[in-house]
Amino acid sequence: MPDALDRLFFDWTHFHYTAYPHDMQGWGSDAPIFADLIAETRPNLIIEVGTWKGASALHMANICSTIPLPTQILCIDTWLGAYEFIGATGERDLQRIYGWPQVYYQFLANVVYEAQMDRIIPFPQTSLIAARYLWHHQIRAELIYIDGSHDERDVYADIHAYWPLLKPGGVLFGDDYDSFEDVRRAVAATGHAFDVAGGRYWVMRHD
Repeated sequence: MPDALDRLFFDWTHFHYTAYPHDMQGWGSDAPIFADLIAETRPNLIIEVGTWKGASALHMANICSTIPLPTQILCIDTWLGAYEFIGATGERDLQRIYGWPQVYYQFLANVVYEAQMDRIIPFPQTSLIAARYLWHHQIRAELIYIDGSHDERDVYADIHAYWPLLKPGGVLFGDDYDSFEDVRRAVAATGHAFDVAGGRYWVMRHD
């Protein structure tokens, strides 16, 4: 593990995961594309931008365990919820205490229930600050999954920030191409060639 990632190490031994249920709620987190792209790239490092309760990260971790690969997965999220959650039904999933969302701890609990503590590295941070940290420390990944904000400006900014963190021959991909016009506009605006898999996932490959 690069020293810069090692400094993000989380001490799982002191986390009281039994205070939370095993709740693997997610959207499209077990789609075939995850296994396909892991088989294609055989990554040492996967970066996930937008993790929520960890369903897709843990699905990828379990795939890597089965192959097996020594892959680590860096999960970047604020765990504060998406814009569309505010005042909507998704608000209840934030599990607020004194106004502050607790969903981060639900994610950690899920990691422990799935016994993937050695693979998963939590990085509670905004996507852009996390990208600056990774760039500064010359951390690059073979596979990067973008599934954070669905706002056009945010999606464009995430692609712009994480494309330079992709190793040659790597893949950067994202979700919700079929659900959000903002996502479609942002992906097209980058100027990178891309494919659409299953109508839902946009995929960019680094030469």
